[in-house]
Amino acid sequence: MSEVQGTLEFSVELHKFHNVDLFQRGFYQVRAGLKVSPRVPHRLISLYMLLCPISGECSFSCAGVYDSTVFSRIFQILYRNEEISVNDCMIFKVHLLLDGERVSHADFGIISKFMISW
Repeated sequence: MSEVQGTLEFSVELHKFHNVDLFQRGFYQVRAGLKVSPRVPHRLISLYMLLCPISGECSFSCAGVYDSTVFSRIFQILYRNEEISVNDCMIFKVHLLLDGERVSHADFGIISKFMISW
């Protein structure tokens, strides 16, 4: 059997967040991660990129990566129907080594969470 080495790249772009109904005022953050089947030998690289760079030092208001999870900048929601520009891009690169006949059996899933802190 032949083995195939490949790289797959997934991206999640967050342009704007529109709050349809105010459930709770507070600070929000979007987090995302890529789930890869443990049966597949792989190496996962998680990156983030600002679509519109903001000048200044890195702080809690900047996007980042921690433990293969990419998180957006923290934004505050105060009102119903409020629209916030997020402009973050989450990039996941997976380097794989697969059996050539079972490439279609590779299983991926993007996990996203919407976090609130008061």
